[in-house]
Amino acid sequence: MVFGTVQRVMRAERAARDAGLDVDAVPAPRSVSSQCGVVLEVRSRDAETLSRVLDTVDLAPQSVFQLRGESWVPSALDAVTAEHEVKLTAGSAYGGCGAKLSKGLLEKVLCGLPRLESEDLLVGIEYADDAGVVRVAPDIAIIHTTDFFPPMVDDPYTFGRIAAVNALSDVWAMGGKVLAAMNLVSYPLSKLGREALTEILRGGLSALAEAGGVLAGGHTVEGQELLYGMAVTGTVHPDRIWRNAGALPGDVLVLTKPLGTGVITTAAKAEMVDPSHLGTALRWMATLNREAADALHDFAPHAVTDVTGFGLAGHVAEMAEASGVAVEIDLSVLPLLPGALEAAATGLVPAGAGKNRDSIAAVLEVEDGADELRVDLCLDPQTSGGLLAAVLPEYAEALVRRLPGAAVVGRVVDGEPGKVRLTR
Repeated sequence: MVFGTVQRVMRAERAARDAGLDVDAVPAPRSVSSQCGVVLEVRSRDAETLSRVLDTVDLAPQSVFQLRGESWVPSALDAVTAEHEVKLTAGSAYGGCGAKLSKGLLEKVLCGLPRLESEDLLVGIEYADDAGVVRVAPDIAIIHTTDFFPPMVDDPYTFGRIAAVNALSDVWAMGGKVLAAMNLVSYPLSKLGREALTEILRGGLSALAEAGGVLAGGHTVEGQELLYGMAVTGTVHPDRIWRNAGALPGDVLVLTKPLGTGVITTAAKAEMVDPSHLGTALRWMATLNREAADALHDFAPHAVTDVTGFGLAGHVAEMAEASGVAVEIDLSVLPLLPGALEAAATGLVPAGAGKNRDSIAAVLEVEDGADELRVDLCLDPQTSGGLLAAVLPEYAEALVRRLPGAAVVGRVVDGEPGKVRLTR
């Protein structure tokens, strides 16, 4: 159980011991917390009692992780383990945001379709922004977004939480606040059974509750392949919408989460990844982008997007094109998840990385001698990745200090609109 500070861990430990529970304050595994070095460890059988104890002292944990095999995975204190453990990823050719149609194909599909215009449609599909925005009053606009995908991890609760975190991220990428969400589910009931679906939905609900939103309903169908996500509604002031257009020459690009979720989860399906590296990747995917968005509000970003299925290079290309600028990404400073380079070196790079390279081939330039593994990671489809922001260079250091895992990854320059150059 992660409480955020050593003092809160000590308070929780005292309260639990006073109630006769066998708990320990232990060093935090890297896959569980990178902010506080101490966490509280408790046996699963005592979790329900501990939850009641913590309620009496008004001390809720920031997050909970459960040991599944050799990996710590996001969980709930009262999480249910299915009687017969299911393997969610077994029935999916793709996982997470790697299942997205390629950017190039999507553009061809949408080409020629009629546009339904309105003066109150403030953000539509014209610049590939993260969500649509419709004005409903002079000082209120509604953010509309949705995201769903097949599982990239076998644990149901973890999959549900990550899918929800990914969907909620679009609201923060637009500078808004989460209002409500609805579940979207395709579920092979005969293959996976009922308990796994309950845990998927509980995982999603945990993320939504942490985001400050409410569940307004949903839609569930029985299908051959498991898909889960959310349709999310948020609010934003019409004059304070963040767009992926607006980056200016001289800006630097700050990425708020490390890269590598695609290659690590792909390697995990082949059982070729260190369990602790997988656990760290799952923690980052299960982490809301709300804190990153809160920090960005203090630094007046010129352009913002989140990094998901099109990879860092693909989303940078969209920002560059929308802003009418070129971008240089420094491969040597990319923030990488532990084990990302090793996973890329196995050759088990997601198919989505190849689709991403093909989609931006016309605007992508790779410097001679560049590390091909880092190029792959720049194209790696991210599930529930971080926010990418173009900010003034004088703000970058303070912003990175506020956000563990964040880094300056490149800069905005004059040049052919949409051009992305990967440098050594």
